[in-house]
Amino acid sequence: MERLEAIKESMRDRGRLAVLFSGGLDSTFLVWLAHEALGDEAKALTFRSPIIHEEDALEARMLSDLIGIDCEDLFIDELGADPAFSLNPADRCYLCRKIRDREARQWADKKGIEIIADGLNSSDFGDYRPGMRASREDGIWQPFVEFNFTKDEIRAYSRHVGLPTWDKPNTVCLCSRIPFGIEITGERLRRVEKAETFLKRLGFITCRARYFPLETAVVEIDDMDRAMKHKGEIVTVLRDLGFQFVTLDLEGFASGKLNRTLHRGSDK
Repeated sequence: MERLEAIKESMRDRGRLAVLFSGGLDSTFLVWLAHEALGDEAKALTFRSPIIHEEDALEARMLSDLIGIDCEDLFIDELGADPAFSLNPADRCYLCRKIRDREARQWADKKGIEIIADGLNSSDFGDYRPGMRASREDGIWQPFVEFNFTKDEIRAYSRHVGLPTWDKPNTVCLCSRIPFGIEITGERLRRVEKAETFLKRLGFITCRARYFPLETAVVEIDDMDRAMKHKGEIVTVLRDLGFQFVTLDLEGFASGKLNRTLHRGSDK
C-alpha cells in the first residue's frame, strides 16, 4: 500500500485536482484516490457527447455519488468541433483528445483548478494510442504512469477497497467500432450504441457491435454458444436498427482489434 500513499501524497502536494472521469476501471480508482487524498478539493469531470455510450455516462454519475466526489458533466460534440475528426483518420484519438483537453482546461480554469489528471497507466503503452501524445502535449498529469501502476494492479486495488468496477471490461468510445477511414456520423454511432445496449440486455457483458461497409454489423461477443442460441433475435433486432448484414466474429471479443489495420508508429 506504500505506492498508494505515495500517489495520495503527490496529490496533496499539488493541491486542487480535477480527474477526467469516464466511469471505467482506471478513472474510477483514480477518482477514489483523489477523494481519499483531497476530499472536497478533488473534482471529477465527465464528458457527455455523441461518441460516448449514454449508459457509461450515467454509470459515472452513480459511481461519483458512491465515492462521494463532486462530479460535473461537460457536454461536448467532437463531430462538430473538428471536421477532420468525422473523417475517422488513423490519428482520430489524437484529434479527439485535443478537443477534450481544450474543453477540460477551459472548465478547470473557471473553477480555479490547475491540475488535470487522467487514468492512463503503464499497461496502456502496449497498444496504438495516439491520444497519449495529445495528453502529454496538453500537460495532463498521469499518476498511474508516474508511479508505474499496471491495469492488473489497479484492478486488484479496486477490489481491495470495494469498488464495483474492479472487474469491469475496458470502456472505450463508440468511434472505436468504426474502422479507420469510414466516416463517423451520429446516426452510425447511435446504431452501434443501440445494438450493444440490446446485446448487454441479453446478458452479454463483454461485447462489441462494429460498423463495417455495406451496412454490416460485425458482432464480437464473449459467449459464442449462447450467441448462436439467440441468433434469430440478434439478427432481427440489428436488421431493424438498419444493418443489412449481421455477422459473428469467430475470434470473439478483443479490445483494440481494429488497430491491427495500422502500422505501429511512435505514438505508443
